[in-house]
Amino acid sequence: MKIGFIGLGIMGSRMAARLQQAGHELVVYNRTQARADELVEKGATRATTPEEVAQRCRLVFTMLSTPEAVEEVAVGKDGFLKALPGNSLWVNCSTVNPSFTLKMAQHAKKMGQRFLDAPVSGSLVPAEKGELIFLIGGDAADVEQVRELLNLMGKEVVHVGGHGQGSGMKMVNNMMLAQAMAS
Repeated sequence: MKIGFIGLGIMGSRMAARLQQAGHELVVYNRTQARADELVEKGATRATTPEEVAQRCRLVFTMLSTPEAVEEVAVGKDGFLKALPGNSLWVNCSTVNPSFTLKMAQHAKKMGQRFLDAPVSGSLVPAEKGELIFLIGGDAADVEQVRELLNLMGKEVVHVGGHGQGSGMKMVNNMMLAQAMAS
């Protein structure tokens, strides 16, 4: 199965590399195309738009820096959601707020797709080592479908509830971390 990966910044590039190192075939996209070069040199297929990723995959991971970036690649002019085959799975690993996450889950559902919010706890080094912690919201069956892949990128997969719950837990985690650092 080909895996789509959109967003190859500090975190996304390391997460995608972990999947590639385990032998998974990737189709990758990043707004700054040069960020895909290393993965492409090692065998990944470069897509020129998010829509092109979806035309080649039934599973898409996104790891982007803002809600606006997530919305653009998902439902914008060249968005991937409209191009995915029916009943495909989108796993959004971006840290975004729960209300935005629910909006994206609804977009996915309207287009006949499945959705998980799966933000991560961790930074560059844990991403390189496959030691991220995934906080996941969505259907348990969908979590199980991608658990093996998540375990390649992380040391812990925590399914906290329905859509938006993973994003909510990530916000709580970030607030607790900020409070601890301020103390």
